[in-house]
This record gives sequence, structure tokens and C-alpha cells, in this order.
Amino acid sequence: ATLLTGALTQFFGWRTAFILPGALGIAVGVAFLGLVADRPAAKRPEAGTARNLPRDVLVRAFAVMAVAAIAGGVTFNATTVSMPKLFDERMAQLVATPAGVGALASAVFVIGAMSQLVVGWVIDRQPLRAAFLPLAALQAPCLLLAAFASNWALLAAAVGMMFAVFGQATINDAMIARYTTDAWRSRAYAVRYIVSFGASASAVPLVALLHDYTGGFNLTYQVLAVFGLVVFLGAIAFPHRPDEVAPVPAAAE
Repeated sequence: ATLLTGALTQFFGWRTAFILPGALGIAVGVAFLGLVADRPAAKRPEAGTARNLPRDVLVRAFAVMAVAAIAGGVTFNATTVSMPKLFDERMAQLVATPAGVGALASAVFVIGAMSQLVVGWVIDRQPLRAAFLPLAALQAPCLLLAAFASNWALLAAAVGMMFAVFGQATINDAMIARYTTDAWRSRAYAVRYIVSFGASASAVPLVALLHDYTGGFNLTYQVLAVFGLVVFLGAIAFPHRPDEVAPVPAAAE
């Protein structure tokens, strides 16, 4: 999306970058309505406790989940929205056109998205905290470095912070899967996304306000580093349960 937006803006104007994806989105929605048949609702399983975990463990896990959803949602949305503009302002030695900025940002996002595969592989074999803690520890320092870096140093910081931010999204979803029963899982995901998307909606005005206030992204990424620190403190508090991992079949190894 970032690469396409940069190219459309450079060669056809910024309006095209809104019109073309919008038209494509409408077409896909119409196709979805025509191709996907209605299905009867699945029978809801009986309610129960999540693997009979102690109440204090569940409370601690869901408290961390809420904190990670709020702080992580703001950080995810703020970094993805602001990164092309950040590159445009700080990478004059590397890129000089909208298409170049879009290509570089897209490359960073692709590398960051690969963390979801890595994290998924790890949490199939290790407790959630084993993956959550190092990702959270990486996030705040990279965000703080991005507040002041430029050119190659900024690119390195951006790769690190997006790797951590994308990977944390996988951790957040896995928390729901491991700490809720089948009967409550869909509702738990609904609450998780309401909290996350509700908080992340504040990211765009927050970025705009801080950028206008300082004339750059220094303060913006310092504030995001504080959100990253909050996520790290949540990772420290998250329960460490070696028993939460089912044995992986030999064929899957």
C-alpha cells in the first residue's frame, strides 16, 4: 500500500491515491457479497474456565492484554501513519521522490511483517512471555532512537521498531487464544479489537498535533517510546507458564 500510494502520488497526483484504492475497495466488497454464501451459525460450546487457570493468573493476563492493546494500538497506528513522512523529512540522502519514500517504507513494513511468522513459530514452542518480553524490550529503544536519527541510522531504527510492533500484534492475538475458552473467544476478540482500534484512533490526531507543535517528529517518537516502555512493563508482569505450550508434533519440526 505504501509503495502504491507513493507511485500514484508522484505520477498521477494525490487524489488518485485516494480514488483508485477506494474504487478497488468498493469492487471487492460487492464481489464479496456476491460470492460468499450465508452460513448457519455454529453451535456455541459450553462455557467454562480457560483451562481452569487460577483467577489471579487470568486477571494478570487480561490486565496486561488490555495495556498492550491500548499502548500497542496507538504505537502501531502512529508509526505506520507517520513513517512515510518521517522518511521524507529525515532521509534526503537516501530518497528524494514520493515513489522512493514509498518503496523504502514498504521494504521496512515487509521486514516488520516477517516478525509475525517468526513470533508465530516461537510461540508454538515457547510460552508467550518468552517471545513477548524481548519484543517489548526492543520496541522502546528503537522508538527513542527514531526520534533523533536520520538516514541510515533511522532506517535501522525503523526496521527494529516495526519488527517489534508487528510481532506484538501476533502476541496480543495469541493471548486471547490461550487465555479464553472456545465459548468466550469470539467475544474476547471483539473486546480486544474495540479497545485496540478505539485507542489507535487517537494516533492520527496525536501525530498531527505533536508534529505541528515541534515542527518535526522528535517529540512524537519520544511519546511513542513512552508507550513502548508501558508495553515492556506489561511484558514483565505477564504470567510465565511453561505448561501453556502443547507439544509440537515431530513432523511440524
